[in-house]
Amino acid sequence: MTSTRNLLLGFTASLLLAIVFQLVRLPDILAAARPLWVPLVLAYWALRESRISTLLPAFVAGIALDVLFGSPLGQHALGLVIVVYIVERLRGIFILFPLWQATFALIPAWALYSFLMFWVDGATRHQADAWLRWLPVLSTTLFWPLLFSVMEALRQPPEDE
Repeated sequence: MTSTRNLLLGFTASLLLAIVFQLVRLPDILAAARPLWVPLVLAYWALRESRISTLLPAFVAGIALDVLFGSPLGQHALGLVIVVYIVERLRGIFILFPLWQATFALIPAWALYSFLMFWVDGATRHQADAWLRWLPVLSTTLFWPLLFSVMEALRQPPEDE
């Protein structure tokens, strides 16, 4: 029971921290390359922990991001649910990959999320530079090994001496 409680607490804390990181104001030159923190964290939990269903939290986090960013309701929710669904469905394959291969295998998920954001923004006439839309895919890909390693280190039980 304590293990499950700690797991849910870690999941909730990491998701809230990812939302905060997504909201932190950055200088304009860095803002375009901001990693996709919420999809990163949700993909990590969808990949590493089968005991937690991440589809509903992805939807709720997406609605929260839509409200916080003032974007069309459901835009981020759609993207997050699709990314989490893909990662959950391919968990058996991703788990076999070393970290560097999993990093490259997740690029289509990040690209799909960015494309969905670009597509919904285009449909609702929110204009943005098309090339700058793809910078988060690169930064997210570069941050995946770091996030994965840190989260794995945090999840390790303390060694008794």
